[in-house]
Amino acid sequence: KRFLKDTFSTYISPELIDQMFDAKEEPQLGGEEGYHTAFFTDIQSFSAFSEKLTATDLVELLNDYLTEMTDTLLENKGTLDKYIGDAIVAFWNAPVSIKNHEYLACMTSLEMMEKLKELRKKWKSERDWPVIVHNMRHRIGLSLGELVTGNMGSTMRMNYTMMGDMVNLAARLESSAKQYGIYIHVEESLYKTVKDHFEWRFVDFIRVKGRNTPVKTYELLAEKGKLDEETARVISRFHKAQ
Repeated sequence: KRFLKDTFSTYISPELIDQMFDAKEEPQLGGEEGYHTAFFTDIQSFSAFSEKLTATDLVELLNDYLTEMTDTLLENKGTLDKYIGDAIVAFWNAPVSIKNHEYLACMTSLEMMEKLKELRKKWKSERDWPVIVHNMRHRIGLSLGELVTGNMGSTMRMNYTMMGDMVNLAARLESSAKQYGIYIHVEESLYKTVKDHFEWRFVDFIRVKGRNTPVKTYELLAEKGKLDEETARVISRFHKAQ
């Protein structure tokens, strides 16, 4: 159990470590191919924050944000891959097999939106943060498919991470969400797996570098039946206009 904690405590929740121990599940520390959900999130217009805040305030703000988002990720059995500045990279279904990981990834995305809404209220009330902080938003990209996960790097320094085409797709979905003015961008295979549990809006067929065929994408809006009346009316009109 100590070995599992030393190896995975920075990546996954204590609950999953206990699950691995109880199941006598030997972690696969090489590259292993499997079926996973990939997750990318990035703060909208983050470069503008560094122009408005001192370095100390920026670090304080970012730590506050990353703590809340990472806690939400781990509570939903996700595996933290890495932080890239303000971005969070994560995946599900490794090193522990997770049932309904597709559903959990979508719920994580929606819960993170709610957590960020709470943080905006907190920042607005606790001190004199610039207006840009009061309006912080982030975008999320989600994809589902075959990935390779495992400890990768040099002989001196390794990181438990993921690689594969679907990783690139999740990153592209996050960045392309900007041009559509949306915040959770999901590709078709993930949508088909969990479509009955959530509310959606069809977005577009997008061209992704390295792929010959366009990818059909959707916006994740809410849990099933939890759209507010105004949004539901707008989405209904949008679908009729297609």
